[in-house]
Amino acid sequence: MKVRIFIVGAPKAGTTSLHYYLNEHPEILMSSVKEPDFFLEKEIDDIGLYYGTTRIETSDKYHNLFSDKKDEEIFGESSVSYLYYPEVPKRIKEYNTEAKIIIMLRNPVDRAFSHYLMDFKLGLLSDKFEDVFNKKEGLKFQQYFLLGNYYEQVKRYLDEFTKENVHIIWYSDFKKDAEQEVKKAFEFIDVDSAYKVNFKTVHNSFFMPKGKIIRKIYSIVWLRKLLLFLFPFTLITFIKSTLFTKGKKPKITNESRKIFTEYYLNDICKLEELLSINLSEWKK
Repeated sequence: MKVRIFIVGAPKAGTTSLHYYLNEHPEILMSSVKEPDFFLEKEIDDIGLYYGTTRIETSDKYHNLFSDKKDEEIFGESSVSYLYYPEVPKRIKEYNTEAKIIIMLRNPVDRAFSHYLMDFKLGLLSDKFEDVFNKKEGLKFQQYFLLGNYYEQVKRYLDEFTKENVHIIWYSDFKKDAEQEVKKAFEFIDVDSAYKVNFKTVHNSFFMPKGKIIRKIYSIVWLRKLLLFLFPFTLITFIKSTLFTKGKKPKITNESRKIFTEYYLNDICKLEELLSINLSEWKK
């Protein structure tokens, strides 16, 4: 059976939570590894982005992510890099013409800042958010800003799959009423939308390593991925509670928000027209 559900992005827009919420449904089986990046081929590797280390490269390994399958289950996966890279929609279409695409979109300024905070937390950089934008050091960190230019990214999927097979979830709506948005996702996938999932578990919450040594160890991406693969979820939760502290997220300054809103303004206007929606909140 082929994978049918694809949560393709955007990064830092609620995809981790949605992945696990969908997986709770008895008719859906999401991949055992989030971000398999199977349809990226070598784009991430060629650019050298830090998050390309978990890419599943063979069809057998990809479909083994669904080894717990039951006959009635619909397979799904989440790889947030799929939204950005131009060739991915065609590859997914060639793989499964009946694919159902889910795109989660967040205010691009907030998305970029959240992405920056994640890398800052990992110890991957120490620059201020504004300085990263001005340095123009290449895609590795410029991705914070480029990934928020949604218009072309969304348009590629609409052109390839049509609106009937592409479902947009707005992060603000998801944060306000996750239950309602998950119900809509179930309806889009065509499974029992009355099924209730557990919304008490918080996925991917903000936390900081306790001390420089823990932060340094946590910044070693391959080691972090290995631990997540080897240890059960309950042990990972215990380790996090012991070695990390749940912190209050820093906020972007009003001055920076104004600068970056101006940067995204043209793309936001084009997205409004494409989706026939009012995104005035993003322009403030």
